[in-house]
Amino acid sequence: MQIKRIVILMLILLSSIQGFSQKGKVVLNGVIFADNGQPTEGVSVALKGTNYAALTNANGEYEITAEPGNYTLMVNYVGYKSKQTKINLQSNQTAPNITIEEDMAALDEVQIKSKTKVERVREQPFNITAVDLKVIQNTSADLNQVLNRTTGVRVRETGGMGSDFNFSLNGFSGNQVKFFMDGIPIDNYGSSFTLNNIPVNLAERIEVYKGVVPVELGSDALGGAINIITNQSVKRYVDASYSFGSFNTHKLAINTRFSGKKGLVANINAFGNYSNNSYKVDVSVADELGNFGPVQAYKHFHDGYKSAAIIGEIGVKDKKYADYLVLGMMVSANKKEVQNGATMQKVVGLAFKDSQAFVPTLKYKKDSLFTKNLSLNFIASYNIVNSRSVDTTSYTYKWDGSRTYKPRTGGEIALEKTIYAYDDNSFQANTNFKYDLNDRQYLAFNYSVNDLKRKEEEEYRDDPRKPGSPTLSKNILGLSYNLAAFDRKLSFIAFGKKYFLKSRMIDVVDDYAAVKEYQVFENSFDDWGYGTALAYFLTTDIQLKVSYEHAFRLPTAEEMLGDGLNILPAIGLLPEESDNFNAGFSYKKSFSIHSFGFQGNFIYRNAKNFIQSKPDGASAISANLEDVKVTGFDGALHYGYKNWLTFELNATYQKSINQSDFDPPWTNIKNAYKGTQIANVPIFFSNANLGFKFKNIRTIDDNLSFNVFANYVDQYYLKSTSNGDPSTRRFIPEQFTQSIAAAYVFGKGQYNIGLECNNITDKKVYDYFMIQKPGRSFTIKFRYFIN
Repeated sequence: MQIKRIVILMLILLSSIQGFSQKGKVVLNGVIFADNGQPTEGVSVALKGTNYAALTNANGEYEITAEPGNYTLMVNYVGYKSKQTKINLQSNQTAPNITIEEDMAALDEVQIKSKTKVERVREQPFNITAVDLKVIQNTSADLNQVLNRTTGVRVRETGGMGSDFNFSLNGFSGNQVKFFMDGIPIDNYGSSFTLNNIPVNLAERIEVYKGVVPVELGSDALGGAINIITNQSVKRYVDASYSFGSFNTHKLAINTRFSGKKGLVANINAFGNYSNNSYKVDVSVADELGNFGPVQAYKHFHDGYKSAAIIGEIGVKDKKYADYLVLGMMVSANKKEVQNGATMQKVVGLAFKDSQAFVPTLKYKKDSLFTKNLSLNFIASYNIVNSRSVDTTSYTYKWDGSRTYKPRTGGEIALEKTIYAYDDNSFQANTNFKYDLNDRQYLAFNYSVNDLKRKEEEEYRDDPRKPGSPTLSKNILGLSYNLAAFDRKLSFIAFGKKYFLKSRMIDVVDDYAAVKEYQVFENSFDDWGYGTALAYFLTTDIQLKVSYEHAFRLPTAEEMLGDGLNILPAIGLLPEESDNFNAGFSYKKSFSIHSFGFQGNFIYRNAKNFIQSKPDGASAISANLEDVKVTGFDGALHYGYKNWLTFELNATYQKSINQSDFDPPWTNIKNAYKGTQIANVPIFFSNANLGFKFKNIRTIDDNLSFNVFANYVDQYYLKSTSNGDPSTRRFIPEQFTQSIAAAYVFGKGQYNIGLECNNITDKKVYDYFMIQKPGRSFTIKFRYFIN
């Protein structure tokens, strides 16, 4: 009933907006060029004597929405001469292109450039890293691979393309970190739309929040959030790319946008991925007596992956009733073959998982709602996701692909043959109101809702007497106060949140009884969260940050309900609770030919009812760990020379200590691992990137770039360090890998060719014990971009 009331309220609100809207505005757009003929990013464009202003994007484009009238258009950019142009603005129009001239007299004194979007994001009071994707859009990387090079982030994968992955951010991992695209949660989109299959061309940048997350995202994140920002600033473009690489890997992506003069907006984003994942692994196979033979090289033969997605949006902008109103639709699907179990000793030849998703969306934005100080941003989606886990064969496979038939009741992985299909239907909405108290202060209110219902079918164990379907309902309210003071040197945020959770789960009393008995569990939870964040510029180059929050993270549907094959249902799983503290500083200085940057952060997390995935036979189950403490440091270093050399280095050190008195927490069983590092969690890892860019290779508008990437992960133990003789402990070994990428851009940026080699030395790479990842691989990518 609560959801219905919210929907009805929003419909009434949307229908009444037109009558309260202010006088219609018009749009002025144009392009700014430097005197070398290149479009220029970060140029300030403003209508003199007003607050109407904008910064140009990477393509030199700007867009200003203002009241009709006569204005003076002012163009300013550090190191260039200012320009002023008279303009009569009466309707939506495109201004003539403007070229700005370099000011040689002032250039030698320039130390600070105009700030890009990425730089402005990094200066927020949150502990945040902004990843600029424009510089790597000619590579074939997915978003997981990009984030794995980011400070504090470690992405662990069980194999090649499409494999299961665990995302870790400053000691918290998996679902403790929330994922968004333009503020829309993608948690419930299914496995066909995740970070390991989204191409870099789909996004402009990635915002990585470590610890405190803005109220506007409406999140119950515990360890942070990832917000993927798509390119909304370019009015019309086509970006198409195709890449081909080792292991019969293909990636195709097409992104396009059309923005008409009468406010029409249309977007289409589509991508597809395919790979055999036929890489070689070195395996020592045990016989029936448990004796291991010699290590031999085998090729993956049942590890294929394919996925595809298309996202279409159409709507209007800059209307009296809406600054932005868009209806969208996403359709996606994938299929992943399973090659092995928890280790490579378990060979799988027929089991697979697949998923399809159908997601209609609505996006609505309106400034000056009822009053000039109030704005609304509303996003809603209804997610229809169908997933299957299939494990039915009685064949037993070997690494050479041969098989033998052995009649049995179980499958290759599960104890019983399984065709488990489940439909997750969920409604989610995120409503943000912002009220400007003045030009330095504002209040923000957020209401986030997520209602999920699962319909299950088990072909081998279906029971019509099963009492209904499991459900999961989450509601989060948030309110924040935001202040900018002392000429915007100080940024301050204080916020509070209210969390609500209701769940209904069904458990089998005796799974092997002739007549099954069921038990229904209904639980509810509500509590308060709160926090604050502060940032201060000591100088124009040095910024200090500190933040604290008391946060909750509500369990996901997959954690509570399982997936029927690899993850078992977890009855009675409790929400996580954590106190998070961050403190850090950043330094950035630019000279005429050199630029330097450094940032460092200290993190502290104290989590109660920490949700951890634990092995349960051939599958896994989520369970609460009573008390976990995480402390760590991370830092990043940047150096740039002119516009042709960059060097970046980052490192993360974190300790995750088990502080629980009892295990499981609801028993009186003493925890033998209290005070020890949590097993199977990386402790120290680092990344480096050395880049070169050469301009005007053949013509004035072509360039060639090289990047060398390095990744280091220190060894860490599979089991707790309190177990057994240190010389016999199993561990994931120390790893140091290097990759190289080159890209050639010509035809005024329209034509792009990229070449890559990952894991140059073909080193054996592991993220999990005895699960070998792909070795050396090569990729070529062709990209066409027209604006």
